[in-house]
Amino acid sequence: MVQTHLRCAGLVLAFRAAASSSSQNGLSHECTQYLHRKNFSGVDDLADHLHQQGYPCVANADLQQKYHPNPLPGSAGGSDTTDFSCRYGNPEMLSFNGTCCGWRPHFNWVVGTCEGTESAGTESAGKFCSSIPKCARDGAAKINYVAAYQFDGTNFVLMDESSAGDMSSSGIDGNFWLKQGWERIKQSFRWNGGDWTTKYAPWANGIDGHAGPRGVTPPAGLWVLSAENFYYSAFFMLPQVTLNLEGKNFPTVTNCWMWELDPVEGTLGWVPHKPAPGNINHLYSTNSAQASGCMPFTYGASQSQAFGKEFKMPAIFKKFCSQNPKAAGCRPWELGQDVSWSGGWQGSQRFENLWDTAYVFAIVVDAQGYWIYRWRPDPHTNSTGWEGISRHFAARVLPPRPKPVTNPAGLKTDVRGDVDEAVILQPSVPPAESCMRSSIEPVDWQFGSAALGAMACETGQGNTVSRWAGAQNWWTHFTDLKHYADYPMSISGLPFDSLNYTYTCNTEGNFSCSCRLPDPEPILPVGGFAEVDPNYV
Repeated sequence: MVQTHLRCAGLVLAFRAAASSSSQNGLSHECTQYLHRKNFSGVDDLADHLHQQGYPCVANADLQQKYHPNPLPGSAGGSDTTDFSCRYGNPEMLSFNGTCCGWRPHFNWVVGTCEGTESAGTESAGKFCSSIPKCARDGAAKINYVAAYQFDGTNFVLMDESSAGDMSSSGIDGNFWLKQGWERIKQSFRWNGGDWTTKYAPWANGIDGHAGPRGVTPPAGLWVLSAENFYYSAFFMLPQVTLNLEGKNFPTVTNCWMWELDPVEGTLGWVPHKPAPGNINHLYSTNSAQASGCMPFTYGASQSQAFGKEFKMPAIFKKFCSQNPKAAGCRPWELGQDVSWSGGWQGSQRFENLWDTAYVFAIVVDAQGYWIYRWRPDPHTNSTGWEGISRHFAARVLPPRPKPVTNPAGLKTDVRGDVDEAVILQPSVPPAESCMRSSIEPVDWQFGSAALGAMACETGQGNTVSRWAGAQNWWTHFTDLKHYADYPMSISGLPFDSLNYTYTCNTEGNFSCSCRLPDPEPILPVGGFAEVDPNYV
């Protein structure tokens, strides 16, 4: 925990240097302001308020051993998460005999497809699959391999038990067309279907949770999916304990669904049988499907500034926005300029995926948030912008970051299908920012817990003061891998109104497997030549 406390202290000092005033007792200015705004006399007073709601929850040690992943570092490295136990936040932790109480930041992937929908029948078809055309059901998910990596402090190291492909001493291989990799091994990763007819995931199949896949933990993690066609499917992340419990058919009557990240998800199940927010092959990024309390997220950009009229977070973009105050996302308090940093229905964080087109996705979680990359592999070498990751192979050990994305078309969300490289960032919410974000919300299980976790971290006493034990801000356990490369604010989203399209492929009557957005309309300047719409770069 010493390493964690030093990191928290560093965050406080860095924020104080930029704040107009500091505070007492180790708290940042923003966390002190939170207590004043909510009329709490101190951190204990806030904790007492949450105690009245039933927190901290009481963990069941036997169930932790049986269904939760091992907190000790694995063969690929990672943090000892013993002291990262979460006991404030999602109400699921208060029920089911302590099954979910004390869960820790261990996350892993799920692939959702519409395979088998036709044979499953209408009643068994997932709601994301019930209305899609036959071509997409049968051929939309043509996967080469899926790989999970743990950051060991220097590099990313392949996690064999959480990777689906042909494993070797050099890495992981897969080629859909040769029925190698994912196609050969995928049945051993079958998981319970549901909203998607067919799902795959790494879980503790037939063994205790401690002996099963550990999942990605701090200080950072990476998931890679390579596909020949990912026109309509889903690649998302859940807690490892959720994967274990649901795979075992809910032995304790819960799956501890308390966190979810959806980097690449088809949307037809969001509001079944109604128009989708984009075309069928727009796969959206969302980090707000479920809240934990220990790993807060932003929702909207204006909310993250506490509805103020000064750009404060994310800190990495402050320089860019001060130099480019009218750039997309830098003035979210202005009418029509707010941005959904958590993505979703009202967000612009999405990828248009063309039919039978090879894409490689890489999703990183580090101290700055969730980095979502997509490449079209080089047609001659099959390589991507990340050394060691290619169309049919990923090395066992990878460097901590890819080459910076330079294509302007990939430096804003709403990524078109023909863009060769792109990056989307869903920002993290470290302690001071968490207090600021929570200050405009009720003192409830989500935002009250997020504020208490921030203060427990900033004071360095989260697990030494028994009244605060289990109050966490897990972002502080992650390290900054320096993925930010002077990118514009638009990598975290565009105002929703900028998605000014007439969709021709977003309702059941016009679905097909050949959808793509039309080319942008040219602008005809006075007395000049036609120019391309400046919003399309």
